[in-house]
Amino acid sequence: MQTLFYSIVLLFATFFWGYLFYKKDYHPQPFKVVAQIFGIGLFSMAPIFAYKAIYGNFLPGLAEYRLLEPFLKSAFLMGIATFLFNLVLLSAILFAGSALVACVLTFFKKDTFRNMLHAFREEELGFAAVGVMVALMAAAQSFAGKALGSVLLAGTLGSVMFLVVMEEYIKHLIVRFVDDKKLKDVDDAITLSIMVGLAFAVIETLMYAIQGGDFSVVLYRAMLSLPIHLVASGIFGYYYGLARFADPLTGKAGGKLFLKTTSALHFLLTFRRSTVYAEKKIVEGLALATLFHAACNVLFELNLAFLVVPIVIIGLVMVSFLYKESHNLYRIVHAH
Repeated sequence: MQTLFYSIVLLFATFFWGYLFYKKDYHPQPFKVVAQIFGIGLFSMAPIFAYKAIYGNFLPGLAEYRLLEPFLKSAFLMGIATFLFNLVLLSAILFAGSALVACVLTFFKKDTFRNMLHAFREEELGFAAVGVMVALMAAAQSFAGKALGSVLLAGTLGSVMFLVVMEEYIKHLIVRFVDDKKLKDVDDAITLSIMVGLAFAVIETLMYAIQGGDFSVVLYRAMLSLPIHLVASGIFGYYYGLARFADPLTGKAGGKLFLKTTSALHFLLTFRRSTVYAEKKIVEGLALATLFHAACNVLFELNLAFLVVPIVIIGLVMVSFLYKESHNLYRIVHAH
């Protein structure tokens, strides 16, 4: 009976958080679209399982605690080359795993393959950002080990921050691959991203409950972990929406919007300014979502969960603000 009770609590909390922000969408997507993206999001942990299986059985050098080993055990240039190769390989595994999940669960729809191809061509800086952030997390883990004097605690914190980067990137890729022209404006990107984030949080919560043999964890995770994923995914969703509609937002309809962004790449590399804008927003979205998520997780690990509550409240207010911002962009997007 307790398991049933906690399962109902989890379902109710998921519906509550999802519906609360679904109603903020200016022109909400049909329920079947939301249900589809949520259903696919339930399998968004699969690429992380694949990554762990790969480094556990075939490529141990990809484990987060071994990423910096090439610098310590190899010649300088060889160490850098091996390290960079491992980062590229890690990003490729996450991309391929997310693509496989999307393909299977959309029944190998042609549009899914098209979205994968577009993502592969259009998010080069996104791949680089994942690698850079993973590298920073690995360096932070090494630094924490020395500063805290505890390899175990540093390893725990490093693992938490390391996984956050992968989680946020995978959730974004799921939305990107299943997009299929569903997004009509920026707030649609926020809503669908939130649904994937909630689905991921549901599976994560069930795994914690089953592995620990204690379903009571559902109560606090329903009030904290679900909104943490909601906020992180909502932030990334907003920036993905900006990238998705880069053409109208940086064109004549967007006025001087592009001039507010860093345009050095536009002039130096002669990229289209909409391409520069889109790449920049994807990287910003990943960085901000990861920062928020990692901060909350690290506080949990340090037994400072009471500090997470105000951070989550601020995050929820921020996502509501991003919905309002997206409504202001509606005219620009549809004037294109």
